[in-house]
Amino acid sequence: MKPQHPSQTLFPLTPGQLLQGLHALFNKEVFRRFREEGPYLVRGTFAEPSKKAWGGFYYGDLRGENASIRLKVPTGILLAEWKAYVLSVSPELAPNGKPAFLFRVEALHGEEEAPPPSAAQLPRRSRDRVDVRGLLLGLLRKGETPALALILGETAIVDRDVEASLGSARERYRLDQKRVNLTDPWAVAEALARAAEGPYHLVALVRGGGEGLEALDRPEVWEAVASCPKPVVVALGHAANTLWVEGLADAAFPTPTALGHFLKEAVEAVEREREAAKLSDLLEKAQAEARAAQVQRDQLKEALARLEREPALLHQEVARLRRGLALWRGAALLALAVAVWLFLARG
Repeated sequence: MKPQHPSQTLFPLTPGQLLQGLHALFNKEVFRRFREEGPYLVRGTFAEPSKKAWGGFYYGDLRGENASIRLKVPTGILLAEWKAYVLSVSPELAPNGKPAFLFRVEALHGEEEAPPPSAAQLPRRSRDRVDVRGLLLGLLRKGETPALALILGETAIVDRDVEASLGSARERYRLDQKRVNLTDPWAVAEALARAAEGPYHLVALVRGGGEGLEALDRPEVWEAVASCPKPVVVALGHAANTLWVEGLADAAFPTPTALGHFLKEAVEAVEREREAAKLSDLLEKAQAEARAAQVQRDQLKEALARLEREPALLHQEVARLRRGLALWRGAALLALAVAVWLFLARG
């Protein structure tokens, strides 16, 4: 594996393969032999360069698919972030033991554009994806106030875009701003973790377009989003920008304005449901009143019919009484006539 001539055809190791070999042989004597066998040819993507140089060297990571190594790069060798390189490196023990090894760059043999990460390289989510709209609707229906932590740039004004698109629905949400340096992936990851510990239903990573968006599409941010116990939404850049972190979030929006419209639509949907419920209640009440009126109408019709029948019944009763009275009158006259006859007959 030791390169004799940079032009010869060799098969470079990945950072993971190099680390495996080094860890398997880790002791002072073997490490000495391992170092003497170098330098080693390795290919990977350069990332996380230090902002300063010390003793004629600057530092950075060389990343492969599953692992990375820390490089010690002479200031005379200029490596650009997010480019893939083939390098000759020699192992050194790190003075502070973090990481255990450093790899000093001896020579640069090739440079190429780093391939974009594949879905297989993205971290696995620690939980199932959350239906963010369903979550908001549930909270709003119960009369609760959804609380969002907005992770924003230190001097960003995109929160105004979110609030402007919310309009009158703004009062239905709690929006707490968490200011952080969005060009520092580690700071963003830490801000996500801290926000997840707070009293929030959602964590929102919000940024406008422009330079530096790639800082939010880094492994540190991917891991923070994938492992966040709270639902995460992202609204990054302009509509034309697409980032890998969007695939890890529970919901992604092309712009901060689109996020605001989404939040507003949830409020409007619940308001429409409540209006529909009110109309349904009014309709049910009207139907009940109509049924009661129908019963009352039927009762009135029956009473009216009874009243219409009563005069005829009264006439029938009077006629019966008159017939009875005439009968008793005839009987009385007959009895009187018999008595008179008997009296006269005795005389």
